[in-house]
Amino acid sequence: MLKLYFELEFGQFHSKNRQIIALAEALGRTPSAVAMKLGNFASLDPTLHRAGLKGVSAADRELMLRFHNHPKRVVDEIERATDSLNLPDVEISQTVRPTEQRQGISDGAMSFDVSGRPTEVFRTRKERLNQGFFRRAVISGYRFQCCVCGGQLHRLLEASHIKPHTEDETYRLRPDNGLSLCRNHHTAFDEGYWTLNHELRVEVDPQLEKLARHDPMIEAWFLRFAGEEIHKPFRYMPSLEAIDWHRENTFSKKVPAFGHKQPI
Repeated sequence: MLKLYFELEFGQFHSKNRQIIALAEALGRTPSAVAMKLGNFASLDPTLHRAGLKGVSAADRELMLRFHNHPKRVVDEIERATDSLNLPDVEISQTVRPTEQRQGISDGAMSFDVSGRPTEVFRTRKERLNQGFFRRAVISGYRFQCCVCGGQLHRLLEASHIKPHTEDETYRLRPDNGLSLCRNHHTAFDEGYWTLNHELRVEVDPQLEKLARHDPMIEAWFLRFAGEEIHKPFRYMPSLEAIDWHRENTFSKKVPAFGHKQPI
């Protein structure tokens, strides 16, 4: 159930949702019971200072705490459990990057062993499943929109890591280390052209202000959002620790490449 909780929007936690119905049938439960369980998970989000529901089981509390502290371990358990059930996919496959689709990348294709090392292939497939979980959890948490500009074209939305997982594996799959961003704002975030403060407001690299005199798109894409609060997710608010890391290590650390004189 935790997998479905991270793939659906809060407004989809109801007994008529087809994914909830399918899961209820597979588990031998009623759709209403499954929908209620998803609502219980929402009340246990450690990043949202909610009071919590009194009827939430100790097992649910323990599961959410384990996920927050050891997300990769729990996501692996979720994927193994899901493999044993024949459930319909949540329809947000549009968030897969078109480059992946054009190149014909699929889990099935990656399972073809040409190296004689099946463990390596399995690891690759598992990493793709884990990253797919992170992408779905982040983008659906932000209600399928860029948290900066509000753009809702699914094929342009990407799940950005605030703190690179290469710096801290704990944050690799945690949704509070993710932002749902369109491609422009994702790339600019990774380049350090903008960041967030503790009020979750956009702060733009001052170097862009000078360049904006020569390129009106800098105003349209970045400067007009300076000081604006992002569209917040309904679950797993961005980690302030991860934001601090981005501000200290990435934000405004590069001279923006600009114009035809810059190398490509």
